[in-house]
Amino acid sequence: MHRLFSTFIKEFKILIVDKTGITILFVMPVLLVFIMTLIQHQAYKSLSQSGIPVLLVNNDNDSLGIALENGFKKFSICELTVDHGEKYKTSADIKKRIVEGEFLVALVIPKDATEVLRGNVQEMVDTFFDQKKPGQASSPQVKIEIIVDPTASKSFLMAINSSLKEMIASIKTKVLFQIMGEKIAVLLESEKKPPLPEKDFFVYDEGFALREGKDTYQPNAVQHNIPAWAIFSIFFIVLPLAGSIIYERTEGLFIRMRTFPGSYLSILSGKLFVYFLVALLQFGMIIILGKFVMPLIGLPSLDIGTHWFALTILTIMLSLSAVSYGLLVGTLFNTPQQSAVFGGISILIMSALGGIWVPVNIMPPVMQTISSLSPLNWALTGYYELFIKGGDWYAIQNQIIKLSVFFLLCTAISYRLYKLKLRTY
Repeated sequence: MHRLFSTFIKEFKILIVDKTGITILFVMPVLLVFIMTLIQHQAYKSLSQSGIPVLLVNNDNDSLGIALENGFKKFSICELTVDHGEKYKTSADIKKRIVEGEFLVALVIPKDATEVLRGNVQEMVDTFFDQKKPGQASSPQVKIEIIVDPTASKSFLMAINSSLKEMIASIKTKVLFQIMGEKIAVLLESEKKPPLPEKDFFVYDEGFALREGKDTYQPNAVQHNIPAWAIFSIFFIVLPLAGSIIYERTEGLFIRMRTFPGSYLSILSGKLFVYFLVALLQFGMIIILGKFVMPLIGLPSLDIGTHWFALTILTIMLSLSAVSYGLLVGTLFNTPQQSAVFGGISILIMSALGGIWVPVNIMPPVMQTISSLSPLNWALTGYYELFIKGGDWYAIQNQIIKLSVFFLLCTAISYRLYKLKLRTY
């Protein structure tokens, strides 16, 4: 116990006087989390609050054009500018404004679009009731022009197209209902003519699948980025830890420490315990940042849930996994340069696969399978369960088990490599 405590004090003093190391371990992670969250928050805000500039040129001014105009006015991600053909008369005028950055996308509804739609539906109904042969329909198509800035996000364009098709389908259904009603009224010799329905036939109630006990959730960058980049930062503890282990070995301290009475394991445990506490402190600082500092600059406050025991165990296993991986890298390689290159690149790969940079659910199926092998993904899944879905201890047990196995595996391999390298000293 004395050897462990002495090593702990020694490593602590070394860490305190190393200003560069303190910056890397504490200041850089906080800056990373802060900057990435702020950037992502602006992306969320631009899609949900401030809106994206969209031009709607409505040359129709009838049922279809009015329905599309009203629909896009309610579309929250659009900052809509409506023109009825007075200012933007040609496609060249519209393209010029888009190139200049005034609009991101423009929709042009042609003149008499509603009449063409009614003609198409009328011909379809007549074909059915009058038993005309298929293929006799000759009404022209409604050509809606979509002019897009080439820098526009693909996901935004998909949202625009989806909304456009949904609104057109809705008005087409209403017109079909009206024309069929008129046709039936004629057949029944009735003077009543059904009006064009004003409301949609379907209402969509969108919600999130949350666990029992959590009622609502509003997507925001804080909830997603704080746990993700906290995990990334904690795993970068591999670099100073591995470098310290290799330094002791290359400078001869390893051999001198082995001459002391007792087990070298107690000395190593003291070193690892310091970095374990550093990892816990890193996570605590980042949680405080998300909980109390982010709201001061207008960002949402981090919701960490109410399951403190589960959160504590998950954070402990995350820290142990990062420390054990640093031990493995430090034992495996012989120079600080080798450990720094391998450790840094391996963490970047594991974070990319683990969903830190890109959400796992948008990866190809093969990459999603590979992603399940990343310890950073296990930790991130656990924190998402606690912070977003309202999960408890039972919801993250599998993640805890995986991180525990990773910790034990890295430690066992490191011990085996340590025994093999003893023969060379």
